[in-house]
Amino acid sequence: MTQLSNSHYRTAFENASDAIFIHDPEDGHILEANETSELLTGYSRSELLSMTVAGISPARTPFSLDQALRRIRRATEQGGYTFEWTIQPRGGDELPVEVNLKLITVEGRGLVLALFRDIRERKLYEERLIAREAHFRRLIQHSSDGIAIVLPNGRLRYVSPSVSTVLGYDERRATGRNVLDYIHPSDIERIRRLLRREGSQCPDADVAHHVTYRILHRDGGWRHHEATVKDLVRASEMEGILVNYRDVTERVEAERKARERERELEHVARCRSMGELASALAHELNQPFAAIGNYIGGCIHRLESGRFDPGETLTALREVNAQAERAGRIMSSILNFTRRNDPQRQQVDVNAMVRDVASFIDLKAERSDARVEYRFSATPVGTVADPILIEQVILNIAFNGIEAMAGTEPGRRILRIATDRLPRAVRISIEDNGHGLPRMNPDQIFDAFYTTKKEGLGIGLALCRTIVDSHAGHMWATSGATGTVFHVALPVAKEEGHA
Repeated sequence: MTQLSNSHYRTAFENASDAIFIHDPEDGHILEANETSELLTGYSRSELLSMTVAGISPARTPFSLDQALRRIRRATEQGGYTFEWTIQPRGGDELPVEVNLKLITVEGRGLVLALFRDIRERKLYEERLIAREAHFRRLIQHSSDGIAIVLPNGRLRYVSPSVSTVLGYDERRATGRNVLDYIHPSDIERIRRLLRREGSQCPDADVAHHVTYRILHRDGGWRHHEATVKDLVRASEMEGILVNYRDVTERVEAERKARERERELEHVARCRSMGELASALAHELNQPFAAIGNYIGGCIHRLESGRFDPGETLTALREVNAQAERAGRIMSSILNFTRRNDPQRQQVDVNAMVRDVASFIDLKAERSDARVEYRFSATPVGTVADPILIEQVILNIAFNGIEAMAGTEPGRRILRIATDRLPRAVRISIEDNGHGLPRMNPDQIFDAFYTTKKEGLGIGLALCRTIVDSHAGHMWATSGATGTVFHVALPVAKEEGHA
């Protein structure tokens, strides 16, 4: 193997990309310097060889000769040492450098070899990174969203500073605690299962899952959160489950209040419908009560006159019982329809819902010199719905149709109600022979407070569409032969769809 000559080493020394100095470890004098040193400092080699380390450093703490000698001596003791320093080039700004000191022996004498590397760009990137980190930290700290890294057992490895804004806890005290200790008892098992599944490296581990839960605020109240959960247990930089969470308590409360207002409007609409039929219902109830009175009066008369006949009396009492049951059914229908109940979804036949309100529709039609024609699907058409709410929709549309025919000749006032089965839905169609749709976008008639009635509030059709939408259904209007056809489509019940 060919040995390199001294000239080769000198060439490598002069052309090195780093500035190279050789120092006297006793007093810090520069004994040798390469060409890169001249470019870095702005001093010639002859000038550098007459200077100490302090001569190329800023005249301020901590860049004094004493500090430089301490580092040089440390390098002689340890055999090597790397640190950051600042030099002062001639006629230029201060320059950050990385210094690597190594102990070398030249002709039996211990010297220190110093490699100076310009780290201006690196420092600039570091400053930008620190500034960006501080910027994002401020954003996260004052954000309504939060970030957490959770272990599969629920323990927090990291929580963003915004936890103090979102939940009132200090981020340092929160780290290391178990998040399950703060989850609402009704949600804790569901969250525990989710964390275990995410941490088990299941096939869908890379898929983000969305979850809602309630969590305890430091003030003692329960807050509603929405979160996106993703398994990053295998990611070396995370080693946990990443949770991006958001406080949605205000939205949840607003939705709850909106639902309460809708229920109030639904109840008002049902009571108003019954109010419109008050006289007709009174007449309808008067018939069974009058019959009951007649039968009981007859029985009393026979008993008082001594013409008691057990067979006739039994027949009369059976008629009394039948008329009482008839009155009870009418009252029960009214009470069920006007009662303020929480929504209850169940599988129900659309034909049955139409039949349940048919008596009310017939009463309204009779008072308006109109006739109602029903055309039911030959087979049951099932859906999952709250029957009271859907019956209210049917009743509202039917009443509107009857009122829309006020200007139609009495003999032509016909309301047609039909049920049928679409490919993926069941449909109720209600057609009138009234004045037809207004000359405008048909969807506008469903806007809140739109009405064509002088005494109307404009909440009927808007409320109907809201109810249908809440059932994942659709409501629309089309022009009929002479009037308007309203359609209500509801999803087919799953059991029926599978069949």
